[in-house]
Amino acid sequence: MSPSDISEAIAHEIDGDWSRPNPHGVDLRRCLVTPQRARFVDASDETRSLDLWLVLEEKPGDHSGYKIVFDEARGEYGLAVTDQHGHGVFVGYYGSFLETLDGM
Repeated sequence: MSPSDISEAIAHEIDGDWSRPNPHGVDLRRCLVTPQRARFVDASDETRSLDLWLVLEEKPGDHSGYKIVFDEARGEYGLAVTDQHGHGVFVGYYGSFLETLDGM
């Protein structure tokens, strides 16, 4: 998949509801990022890392807060965070993009 394929799939799922509420007050237009590959340590097994697509940052200005990632092989979205050392940590899968957004 290409970044544009992933962005299109997310836009299709959002289906024009760009003001959709979220428990963390995420503004989809501001927080969605151009999908980019990033490596995340698996929180449940720190010896394992995952190459995932980063698609949303809760706080894009300073890269803190939750992140939504996409696992192309599984076709699922999940949550990630940044640890105190600046490394990405994968928290878990939540299903679709909107299910993951609601799971924050």
